[in-house]
Amino acid sequence: MVSGQDEDPVDSKPEAAPQTFPVVAIGTSAGGVDALQILFEALPDDLNATFVVIIHLDPGRQSELPEILARRTAMPVGQVSGPVELVRNRVYVIPPNRQLVISDHEIATIEFAEPRGKRRPIDHFFRSMAEQRGDGVAIVLTGSGSDGAIGARAVKEAGGVVLVQDPSEAAYASMPTNAVATGVADFVLPIRDLAARLVHVLQSKEEIRSPDAGLDDEQILRRIFSHLRARTGHDFSGYKRSTVQRRLARRMQVSGTSRLQDYLRYLQENVEEVQALFSDMLICVTTFFRDPGSFEALTSDVVPKIFEAKPAGETIRVWVPGCATGEEAYSIAMIFLEEAKRRKNAAAIQIFASDLDPGALATAREGRYPLAIEADVSESRLHTFFIKDANHYHVRRELRNIVLFASHSLLKDPPFSKLDLVSCRNLLIYLDRDLQRQVCNTITYALLPGGYIFLGSSEAVESSINGVRVIDRQSRIFQTTERTPRLTPDLIRQGAAPLFAPPPQFMEGRGGTIVTTRSFMGRLSKRLPHRASLSTTTTES
Repeated sequence: MVSGQDEDPVDSKPEAAPQTFPVVAIGTSAGGVDALQILFEALPDDLNATFVVIIHLDPGRQSELPEILARRTAMPVGQVSGPVELVRNRVYVIPPNRQLVISDHEIATIEFAEPRGKRRPIDHFFRSMAEQRGDGVAIVLTGSGSDGAIGARAVKEAGGVVLVQDPSEAAYASMPTNAVATGVADFVLPIRDLAARLVHVLQSKEEIRSPDAGLDDEQILRRIFSHLRARTGHDFSGYKRSTVQRRLARRMQVSGTSRLQDYLRYLQENVEEVQALFSDMLICVTTFFRDPGSFEALTSDVVPKIFEAKPAGETIRVWVPGCATGEEAYSIAMIFLEEAKRRKNAAAIQIFASDLDPGALATAREGRYPLAIEADVSESRLHTFFIKDANHYHVRRELRNIVLFASHSLLKDPPFSKLDLVSCRNLLIYLDRDLQRQVCNTITYALLPGGYIFLGSSEAVESSINGVRVIDRQSRIFQTTERTPRLTPDLIRQGAAPLFAPPPQFMEGRGGTIVTTRSFMGRLSKRLPHRASLSTTTTES
């Protein structure tokens, strides 16, 4: 039992506030006034959505943007001056020297915490919208810099749709280019085509809300799971229904289908949609140092203790399952390298990072990220661990070489073993109770006695798991006790099946050595439990 835990394990992800109409957030910067006029001129006035315009403004000058846009649309246009209720078919415009946030059904202004030059009002509002309203629509138009790119990822994770102006058409291509580089853009189009696509997305959203959409039709859901399992080898039937419905609703909006039966047919007829749905279900969206307070607690309270308990000459071993595009794994690698630098004769560090999505893993191995990561990574860490070019940051070899990325299923494959820390953040929230329990068993079994578990802000260790105690409830840090975690039937089945199948080759460092399957399997066999049978082919259970 988890010591001192007076809360249930995660039963559901906090749902967004109820809403009857979507929010469309439009971010732009240099050249944005012209782009906004074209966009609103091309949009109907009765889309049953509310529009919020976030543009970089001179903090010392009064904005004339509301009057300019009012000449291009019949919808009421107003500058936000204080808390005001969101109303459909209305346009809200950011004021100078303030940023916007959504709270419940209101939009309000707050002061900037950052100095001028480091402000990111578009990212801030996109994140606020994703948190408070769920499946909104984020649009990134012309502009300099990278504001909006990180926020667009939050919108995608919440089930929203992301549209970006074609950079080749934009007056200033930097903002659209950085948004596209995140990999979360659903549509990249010239602005008039983007307006037409937005109309289809909003109409689809409205149709999907009707009972005729059939999102709760169990028979069709089972057929979708079956089709996805047959094509990808992975079963999502153990995901929470609310998660599945949000992901399917998002894919229906993107594909332009309004009923679940129609989407099933579309899925069966379009091979590329299988991969798109697979990627959406995996939710391969993350950021560097997500939940900064939790990372601070890990850095100050856990990492030093791991070093103190590890004699020089031995290796600290960390596992990051569900690593997506690598930001979390590299974040953990940075804090371990920083601690090692403070010590003499520190233990070696090896971080295993795994995921199912080959595209996400390719990004992680490359270690190349848009300039937008400046919003989440400090200047000192950017200088120490990254190399900057015109449009990207590349992880340095020192950082890349301690992280080993591999294709691996936390639910099917044998776990890594003898670990000091497992960071499994924001994965349990999407699984039903049975799979939560299985994952918690797997994690505790993989850890050394006294090893640590680092979870997401809305997660907890399953209360039925023995040998785990709370270290920091607020930061979601737990620790195994001296007792050896029990070997569960799930883990016995995992160990008996030759399920682990890494990719044929991968990069062992930026621009570094190609490691083949044969050499990788030889190295990995030393890291996995001896009971685990390894194979270069995947066997479906």
